Amino acid sequence: MKSLAFNLSLVIGVIILSLSACGAVPAKTQSKPQSVTGEGGIPIYLETLHRLATGDPAQQADVFYEVERAYTSAPTTANSLRYAIALVAPSHPASNLAEGKKLLEQLLATPERLVQAERQLAAYLVKDADSRLQLQADLRRLTATVDERGRAQLVSDKRVQTQADEIARLKRALQEAQQKLDAIKSIENSSERNAPTTGRESSPRIP
Repeated sequence: MKSLAFNLSLVIGVIILSLSACGAVPAKTQSKPQSVTGEGGIPIYLETLHRLATGDPAQQADVFYEVERAYTSAPTTANSLRYAIALVAPSHPASNLAEGKKLLEQLLATPERLVQAERQLAAYLVKDADSRLQLQADLRRLTATVDERGRAQLVSDKRVQTQADEIARLKRALQEAQQKLDAIKSIENSSERNAPTTGRESSPRIP
């Protein structure tokens, strides 16, 4: 989770640099930075991302509740974008990548409601969400393949075991049959040895 938060921090830094290059984020040399929108601008979006990525579970829950409450009470463009950002932010329990991507796409469908920096941020997050959703789909597919092969191997192992058990049973039955046959032969041989022998009939005497 630490590596994910670190990577997200790098992403945030890249976004800030790219937006600064476009003139969306004021340079630090300006004495009075102007927000991009009247409701906080890009810095508050990036702050939301950062707090959700690096906070502990309690802090993450507080941040998400704050963002969700603002969106529910007043679904303005800024609040909608911030809520979408909170949904796609990783590493917190309320994250919902598919729902956040859907909301971002809805916002991008009316680009005139967004300033340039917001459009850039939303477009970037949509691409990032697409990549992560694809990775999740690949992971599910690989997991399903492994599970399927595991089940097939289990069936194969069971079949082999069943065949081995059947062969062992037949061998035991054969041994038992042979023992019974040997016993019968032994009885027959014993009976022949113990049978009374009849002597030869004596010739009648001639007077």
